[in-house]
Amino acid sequence: MIIQAGFDLELLARPFIIQEDKLLPRLVVIGLDAEMQLESITVASDHFTGKLEPEFDAVLDELESQRIRYFAIAHAGIWAEHCPPWEVPIIQEAAGLKVLADQRGFRMIGHLGIDETGYMCDGPHMYFDQYPLGDDLPCTMSHWVHSSYRGYD
Repeated sequence: MIIQAGFDLELLARPFIIQEDKLLPRLVVIGLDAEMQLESITVASDHFTGKLEPEFDAVLDELESQRIRYFAIAHAGIWAEHCPPWEVPIIQEAAGLKVLADQRGFRMIGHLGIDETGYMCDGPHMYFDQYPLGDDLPCTMSHWVHSSYRGYD
């Protein structure tokens, strides 16, 4: 499965965080290989408190154990809307995680907060190929080939 867009990440993470209409206090790591193919979805924490910094090691450990190049995190809870990113503590913590991951050769391409009403994303919502800052991401649209209909008798 090739991950093509930020909303793909939300679709993958939601069942780990919302079950039977109940919000679970989880932090999920979605790992992708160098070609943006899904490598793993793991729960880094079952006791997410709304703070990322105490979970940095758990996230980075999940990345080390796989063939991962790109990753996203998703967690229970959304952040305040209409606030500048520098005023939202969890977004600042995610920026710190991104720096640590970069130092180890991993690129964070998404940060999602999920609750029963929807999700918020600090990253691209659209197709990565169309994202202005995604020029250095691998092309994920090249496998879309028009195939003709062939009826079988």
